[in-house]
Amino acid sequence: MSSYISSPSRTAQILKYYGIKLKKSLGQNFLIDTNSAKKIVKYAGVNSRDIILEIGSGIGSLTEILIGEAKKVVCIEIDKRLVKVFEDIFKDSSKEKIQLIQADALKIDYAFIADKYKITKVISNLPYSIAAHLLLKILTETEDIKKFFVTIQKDIAARLLASVGDKNYSSYNLKSNFLADFNYCFQISRNCFFPRPFIDSAVVEINRKDTGILADKNLSTGDFFDFLNSCFLHRRKKLVNSLSLSDRYCHKLELVIKLLSEIGKSKDVRAEELYLKDYIFLFKELNDQ
Repeated sequence: MSSYISSPSRTAQILKYYGIKLKKSLGQNFLIDTNSAKKIVKYAGVNSRDIILEIGSGIGSLTEILIGEAKKVVCIEIDKRLVKVFEDIFKDSSKEKIQLIQADALKIDYAFIADKYKITKVISNLPYSIAAHLLLKILTETEDIKKFFVTIQKDIAARLLASVGDKNYSSYNLKSNFLADFNYCFQISRNCFFPRPFIDSAVVEINRKDTGILADKNLSTGDFFDFLNSCFLHRRKKLVNSLSLSDRYCHKLELVIKLLSEIGKSKDVRAEELYLKDYIFLFKELNDQ
């Protein structure tokens, strides 16, 4: 092998040979910096016991580094053109090391995938166009995968890492942080991708939380997320005003105000001014059976 797939020259050579033009609609931006690919794998602490799930494997830029360290890599790729390229590139690799699944990552049952392949970690340069939605989907669907190391655009990382009062603080942030802890690892320049995106990327470590906190009152995560949606219907307006538009909570506004006072908040508080623990408290008390 003359050079790594993730080198700019080899990526260009492969795409030219197969006559492939990448699709912006699929969020296809290939990592063309081998040092960054190796750094991701090192940060993730990949070892010979790991079975990795990689989403958006493309032509195998990251896969190539992963299979050198992991027990197995299960790859998801939607683009049939890239599946053909991937299969050609890795045709001599052991079947025990790579499993390629041609599928839409947004339509996969991740509980099934996690159980079938005994996934230990997700390590992916996530397709930009679906990264935010996809992360929440995986975290919601399975508790079996405990650790993720994902490359996402910095604006998505900012949404995940936002705190109270931040402009990026939202129901998405709260849902994500209910399910997992997020830690910033390092930045990757936009110049390390082809085609070059408009924004730099960040590698984020994600550690799955135990969400049994609602189980004591037999409440569902889905219902809690619906509650958050209602609270953030107008994030810069009063929380009480947003809940007044909810069929489920509009008749409980007096109780909402009472509960807010119990956590030291006035009836004029806005959604963006409450912490995750505050929302969990409100939700549990408002749905006390």
